[in-house]
Amino acid sequence: MSPRERAGLGTALVLAFALRIGLVLSLEGDPFFYEPIVDSAAYDTWAHEIATQDFIGKKVFYQDPLYPYGLGIFYAVFGRDLLWARLVQCLLGTLGLWMLFEGTRRTLGYRTAIVALAIAALYKTFVFFDGALLKDFLGVIAVEAAILFWSLDSKWKWLGFGAALGVGTLVRGNMLLLALAAAAFLAARREWKPALLTLAGAAACVAPATIRNLAVSGEFVPTTAQLGPNLYTGNNEENTSGRYRPPSFLREGATEFEEPGFRKEAERLNRRPMKASEIDAYWRGRAVDYITSHFGTFLGVTAKRTLMLLNAYEIPDDQDPAFMARFSWVLQAPLLTFGLFVAPLAAAGIYLSWAERGRFAMLYLLLAAYGFSIVFFFVFARYRMPLVPFLVIFAAHAIVKGAKLRDYGMRQVPRAAAAVFLVTLAVVNIPLPEAIGGHRDFRTAHANLGLYYSRSGKFQEAVTELEASAKLDPDRLRHAGFVWTLADASERSGQEIKAFEHYELASQLDPSAAEASYKVGTIYLHRDMHARALEKFKETIRRDPNHAAGWQGLADALLGIDRKAEAMEVLAAGTKACPDVWGLRLSRARLFLGLSMWREARVEALEVLRLSPNHAEAARIRDEAASRLR
Repeated sequence: MSPRERAGLGTALVLAFALRIGLVLSLEGDPFFYEPIVDSAAYDTWAHEIATQDFIGKKVFYQDPLYPYGLGIFYAVFGRDLLWARLVQCLLGTLGLWMLFEGTRRTLGYRTAIVALAIAALYKTFVFFDGALLKDFLGVIAVEAAILFWSLDSKWKWLGFGAALGVGTLVRGNMLLLALAAAAFLAARREWKPALLTLAGAAACVAPATIRNLAVSGEFVPTTAQLGPNLYTGNNEENTSGRYRPPSFLREGATEFEEPGFRKEAERLNRRPMKASEIDAYWRGRAVDYITSHFGTFLGVTAKRTLMLLNAYEIPDDQDPAFMARFSWVLQAPLLTFGLFVAPLAAAGIYLSWAERGRFAMLYLLLAAYGFSIVFFFVFARYRMPLVPFLVIFAAHAIVKGAKLRDYGMRQVPRAAAAVFLVTLAVVNIPLPEAIGGHRDFRTAHANLGLYYSRSGKFQEAVTELEASAKLDPDRLRHAGFVWTLADASERSGQEIKAFEHYELASQLDPSAAEASYKVGTIYLHRDMHARALEKFKETIRRDPNHAAGWQGLADALLGIDRKAEAMEVLAAGTKACPDVWGLRLSRARLFLGLSMWREARVEALEVLRLSPNHAEAARIRDEAASRLR
């Protein structure tokens, strides 16, 4: 490269890094930055365990290990600093951009490479995930490294190429298919040594995970035991949408519930304890059985997944860049997206490259192989990110090649490419019907933010977000857990009427839940509606005879209507049901003291002091009762 070209490269990389730093700093202090949720929380917890408790672990990997181990090593060296962890990720993401540039430069020249760098640097999804506590940016870097090795002239380049895809397999298990496809392609061309080197490079990087799994469990699991559960999640009788839909036997789709949920159900159905590899194989078999016995449905669902994969809509998972734009000026900026204009430009670039298809064959193959590996499962925006470096190369090729052909006076081919661009632009930006693409609003993002605000003590904000989620998705008000959270936030923010309504609804939705009934009773009691409070506290005790606060509330309601004898009986029953709860005994001591029953008051006060030795009021009652007995 000339000095001018190096200066252009340096400037582009600095600006790309600055944009990513700007995103991180703009989000600092806003939701989820220092309190990760869902997958980010799982990675954070795992990394902390790696750094402080158990580096090797004790069971087969269920999730891809590279990111949590990288994060764990960072924690061990620098401490759990989520700001700096994100900044380091931005640096690594920028390094990946350089690898994409260099691989493209060596293959297609400087102009195409600098355009590819500019597109990737301004691609909004890359910018967002480079600063997110999620593994997905590493998958992109692995692909960019593979592209760089592929472009080299060294005879050992295929070893590095395979190694890059092997590293990517430790980020996304489906990337192993890219290494296998590349090796098969090379073998079909009778390039035996490159094929073997590709496989050797991939195997060398996957081997540490395989050996570790074998050492801790005695089971041969190459990377993770998640293939079967993931394949079943996308292919079962409950899921005909093609979207992510956790099976009904899972408590929730969150990470912490997935592995134990699939294990519990597999062991229940097989009536025996099972190893991780057996559970993986069981669910893989169930998925294959479903596919073969419902092949028409499978083809239809796969077609839906293909449409989702190719659509402009970025299907959100636990973090939605479009929703987070409300907190960041970077995400509000007019950056490039899949629909505008990466995919349409890539389609034009693929058309323009077809005349030299032998030169681009490996890129075609890797692009198709990765897309093929997704459509059998389910689609999220971040799952398709490793596709994008290939698309970026073709998009840059479209711009440079189209301009060059026009300069040569060859207008027919650029016009055809422009037509491909426009058709693709229209097709990928057609909104998918909800039956295929799902809802396009922020119902889940509002719910996640509401939970975050609730945990953070910002209860008014929590109510606002949870109500926004319920307005978009009224079915959420049929789930007791969601309604309970809304009721609790309403109560803590001083909105007693709202709290009452939601607690009442939660009590109806879950007839076994005593706490919701108890909360309704406390609100009635607070409003001096003792008769209604009495009924609710009775309901609480019926649902949970060991609910100490329910016994106390029932006694307080009886005292409110001057039924002291009944209140005494209730407290006696409560202390029998909850013998270690000193509060009920203290209430009895107070009642006995008020009734001048000195001996009984002293006995109960002594019981309170046995359970809570330094309780000042119990000591006072004991002493007063003792003095009366002299």
